[in-house]
Amino acid sequence: MYFIYNVLLYALTPLLIVYFTLKEHSKENITFSQRLGFYRDDQLRLAEQELRIWIHAASVGEVNAIIHFVRLLRRDYPRGWIGISTMTLSGLEMARINLAAADAHFLAPFDLYFAVRRVMKRIRPHLYITVETEIWPNHLQAAKAVGARVLMINGRISGRTVNTYRALRRFFQRVLSSYDFFSMIRTEDGERIKAFGADPKKVLINGNLKFDRLSSDIQEESREEIANSLQLSGVEKIWVAGSTKKGEEELLLHAFQKVKSEFPHLYLMLAPREIHRGDELAELIKTFGYTPLLRTGISTETKLTPDTIVILDTIGELFQVYSLATLTFCGKSLVQLGGQNPLEPAFWGKPVLYGPSMDDFLDAKGLLEEVGAGIPVNNAEELGTRVITLLQDEATLNQRGQAGREMLQKQQGASARTLMLVNKLLPD
Repeated sequence: MYFIYNVLLYALTPLLIVYFTLKEHSKENITFSQRLGFYRDDQLRLAEQELRIWIHAASVGEVNAIIHFVRLLRRDYPRGWIGISTMTLSGLEMARINLAAADAHFLAPFDLYFAVRRVMKRIRPHLYITVETEIWPNHLQAAKAVGARVLMINGRISGRTVNTYRALRRFFQRVLSSYDFFSMIRTEDGERIKAFGADPKKVLINGNLKFDRLSSDIQEESREEIANSLQLSGVEKIWVAGSTKKGEEELLLHAFQKVKSEFPHLYLMLAPREIHRGDELAELIKTFGYTPLLRTGISTETKLTPDTIVILDTIGELFQVYSLATLTFCGKSLVQLGGQNPLEPAFWGKPVLYGPSMDDFLDAKGLLEEVGAGIPVNNAEELGTRVITLLQDEATLNQRGQAGREMLQKQQGASARTLMLVNKLLPD
């Protein structure tokens, strides 16, 4: 199976290079070279540290999940080298912004044996950490070949991928044998990875790292700062829709039109998952009769009205924008894409609505619905109706949001538990 896997990868490599190069339009000329395992000294910034830890995260969501964990890691290993790799340029940019405690931020190589082996031999990490479900066979094999210990953190297995893993169980059993420990979010995640071939003795349930990160990032004064930067007073009624995908915004705008007939002073802010879609969304918004405004186009001269729909075309601001919301929507859920993490607005005490596709975040969904802070809807029509109902009873709306915030504050501690595993795996 390893042979077949590598043959397929090598056959697809030219297409992958063309795809990522065209998709990313990198101004740093790093896409091609780094994805094949070539790095300048100033990109890896390797020194003579006695301890080296390489953490691999896929994109923005995984990077955000480990912010607090990396802070703790730097506190406990102040002189160690910590490197963060990502698969996407947006993830790389987010890592540079929010994981400044790390020594290096770089794009991970494709899972090509020659490329991965070259990087592993150069870095020679003592510990190689993968975040969530970044399971790359050649990365893992190369890490073990240079003597690294291997750890999965914040592990989760979505219901959508269960059948794929089961069909390839024999292959994944061998792949997963490279891990020393699996730190999973939920009991269900632990049972699934054991079913795919993980050694049960290596599987632990430690909760979601993102609970710790979000709680530590809540700063009430930042609410006033973000309001001022958006030219808002802070008292407006605002619906914030985060991490939306193509095909979903049109459904949201239909729902928004319905709500506006009852609440004409309600504002809408859209945060597309891909920020480069700003101009595309602006054209869509115009067809509904509203005025689009890119976040990057807001200045001190800007005047917002309830018929202005702000498009957040920036990275790293959505979490703070949630602080201004009256209520929120969690994207990738009205389309069949598995949803997004609804915890960010919930930590600000904001109720979260989402569509029927939340398979990738069932743990967070369950926690929020338990206290009424998570509100599922089946379609855009129901979404509009539910928003109207919630806005008609603002006291209950606020109670729902506060209940979610209080519940999440009780879920902290995953970062400390995960750090204990790191301490077990690293040399004294």
